[in-house]
Amino acid sequence: MKPIPSIRTGLFSIALIFANRVSAQIDHSGNTIDFHDKLLKKDNTLFNAIFNTCNLMEIENILSKDFVFFQDKGITNPTTNQSRDEFIASIKKNFCENKAVKMRRAIVEGTVQVFSKGKDEAIQTGVQHFYVMQAKEEKLVEESKFSRVWRKSDGDWKISSELDFLTNTKFNNAPASPNSLYNEIAHMDSVLFNAYNAHDVDAMLNFFTKDLEFYHDTGGLISYDNVRDNLNQLFAQNNKIRRDLISGSLEVYPIKNYGAIEIGSHRFCHDENGKRDCGTFKFVHVWKKENGDWKISRVVSYDH
Repeated sequence: MKPIPSIRTGLFSIALIFANRVSAQIDHSGNTIDFHDKLLKKDNTLFNAIFNTCNLMEIENILSKDFVFFQDKGITNPTTNQSRDEFIASIKKNFCENKAVKMRRAIVEGTVQVFSKGKDEAIQTGVQHFYVMQAKEEKLVEESKFSRVWRKSDGDWKISSELDFLTNTKFNNAPASPNSLYNEIAHMDSVLFNAYNAHDVDAMLNFFTKDLEFYHDTGGLISYDNVRDNLNQLFAQNNKIRRDLISGSLEVYPIKNYGAIEIGSHRFCHDENGKRDCGTFKFVHVWKKENGDWKISRVVSYDH
């Protein structure tokens, strides 16, 4: 199961700081109401194009060329960002090509505010709900606050940045967010490789089952004990090796009565001959959940 994509981002507070810096105020004049409605209309057009028509050209027309999409991934994970091209590619993959996902987004009535700076720049804030269609029934799965910066270019308003953070995913009589497994495994991945980047072998070994099977395309089958020995030898070289997950590459699928499959790409970099040497590879992790603990029982590392 791929996570239900969430149109949400981080750093909401930055938008408010920016609004204060430019001495923006909410203007209740007739002109501003028209302006407020104009931005809401464009907002509706954007999400209709994302969830209903998959009109990528319409989406492109609403986003500025330098558009940046910040995504909040919770307290334990860093906020990430996407460029305009990456954002549009994500929409194409997760909604246009994935026909199984049916979502709707609605602004919570009375929450939208517009902070304006002159005639050519504004910040729009509010609270939004996301619904997913499950078994012919619509379920509320997310509440988040959004903030976006609009700029006027050649007489047309475009979004230059999108910022938001999650406020609630627990609703009465609603199922757990479909993002929960993805977020849980993404968190475990982050903790595991934080230990790797800290060169802490003992901490890393806590994330593997004792019957671990590690399949490496050039190294063959490696056992738990082999992994321990290899890590000790690797970190003893003191070559500043570190691993980083490739943004946007992570996929998570459930395994019934067992755990989950994690698929992705990651980059390893180390110092060699006075230079930084890096390589990007693919991986599959099979996670087993036992007594509430997640551990990796199988690894496939390939494309070396």
